[in-house]
Order: sequence, then C-alpha cells, then structure tokens
Amino acid sequence: MPTNQGIRFQENMGDFAELLSKLVKEEKEFAVVMVIRSQGSTAAKVGAKGIVFPDGRILGWLGGWCAENAIMTAVMDAIESGSPKIVRLVMQGEDLRKIGEDYIEVGTPCGGEVDIYIEPVYPKPQIVIVGDNDVSRALSKIAKIVGFKVVVVDSLAVKQNYPDADLILRSLKDIASVRMDRHTFAVLTTMGRVGIEEEILDTLLKTDVGLIGVVSSVRKAKEILGNLIKKKGYTPDQLSRIRAPIGVDIGSLSPEEIALSIVSELVAIRRGGSGRFLVEVKGDPLKSLMEEIEVPRKNK
Repeated sequence: MPTNQGIRFQENMGDFAELLSKLVKEEKEFAVVMVIRSQGSTAAKVGAKGIVFPDGRILGWLGGWCAENAIMTAVMDAIESGSPKIVRLVMQGEDLRKIGEDYIEVGTPCGGEVDIYIEPVYPKPQIVIVGDNDVSRALSKIAKIVGFKVVVVDSLAVKQNYPDADLILRSLKDIASVRMDRHTFAVLTTMGRVGIEEEILDTLLKTDVGLIGVVSSVRKAKEILGNLIKKKGYTPDQLSRIRAPIGVDIGSLSPEEIALSIVSELVAIRRGGSGRFLVEVKGDPLKSLMEEIEVPRKNK
C-alpha cells in the first residue's frame, strides 16, 4: 500500500493544517486520523497524525506498514458511515481481524495498543441542475440555502436568473470540468421531449454522479427508463441511480414548492431521513400525553 512517510506532521502542525486546507479546496474526500492513546510496544505515539484517502494512500506517519491495513479498514468504515469514530488497534494475533465494531486485531506480535480518532472529511454536497425554467431557478436558491454547491447547465441560463449558482455551463459537453462523484446530485428540470432527456440521462449515467433525479410524471418516467433499457442497452441495476419522479410528496403545486420537495428528498438521502412527518417518526406528544392521563383514570 502506498505510503508517504516524508512528512512527520507531529513535528510541524503548520504543514498539516496547510495540506488540509489544500485538500478541502480541491474538494477531496479523505479522513484525518490521529493517535490519541498508545500503550506498550507501538511505532506510533500519541499525537501522530495522518491523512488517509479511500484509495489507500496515507500521508503522514501512523505507525508504518504493520498497522496500515487495520487503519484502512477502520477509515473505510468511518467514511461509509459518515461519522467520526475512535478505534482500538491491538498488536496481537496472526491475521487482521475485527473483534468488534471499534476493536481490531492488527495481526502482529508487538503486544501494544493504539487508539486512533478518525474524522471523515467530505467535499461540499453539490447539485447539478440541468434545465432553465422557474423550477430550476427556485431549486438553485433553495439548494444553496441548505448548503449545496450549485451548478446550472443550460444554453439559456444566465447569472441574472441564477445569482446563487457557483457555476453556469452552456452545455453538458462541459461537464468534464465539474466534480461528479457520490456527493453530487444531478437533477433534470428540462420537462421537455423524451428523446432529449434520454440523451441527457445517457451522458450523466456515464459519470460517477451519486444520484440523478428527473422532474416528471410517473408515465413519462416509465417511458424514458424503458427507452434507456430497450434502445441504449442499460440494465435495471445500471438505472438504479435515477429517481423519477424526484421529490417528496408534500402536495407541491408551484415551482417553488416543487423545488422544495426535490431538495427535501436530497437532504433525506444525505442524512438518512425517512421523508415522513416527524410526529410519525419521533412520536406524537399529545397522543402520548393523553395516554398517560387515561391510564391513572382507568386504575381508579
């Protein structure tokens, strides 16, 4: 596994902070790992820190090759779950083995222990809006408010109509300049001819975008998906990233309400929400209160 041990971050916190800032600006996905406890015979001591990428690269010093596989296992769990975590690495056993959720046998006979703190760092969530109309304009505003980086793609889109957009592109041919990863959501608001939307979807499906939403009716969405299977040769699994119609059922009618329902679904997907009413998910306090009142009455 590739390792860069040329930078000893514990000797220069400024180097570490500078590299972190650079990676954030470049919109990279990674995890910051720090040793917060060491006991016995361990190569990494308290304060040792590094940056770990999903592809296995490690910048900094975290104990060398003997601990790297275990660290990568823990880091990938943290990146996938989206939550910081503390993991204990125990230098014993013959093979790498997860004993528990946050407890790993490294597979070395050193006998020491290391606790590492893992903090996942993700690029800002991004929405790529394809189309130019009242829905796309409202979508740009609301998405920006909730923290999305906004990219608009349409030959007629102008900054005056999209003051909140971070980038406006004239054509999907320019999409190569945009980060298209699992933290990016593309939404088609074209609401035009089926053939055009099929071509747009075909282009987006060739990228690594996390989700593709289509503003459409169920009938139209069925026609588009069917054509992608029949004419373009896609399998249902390959089309699983497409959400059509996109949005949460809030009874939306106006362009602003439609945009709100779309952003609500995107937030629910990112945060693991259900899209249901909170009184259904968390509980109805009035109903609970009335039940508590009724119980004493029945016992009298």
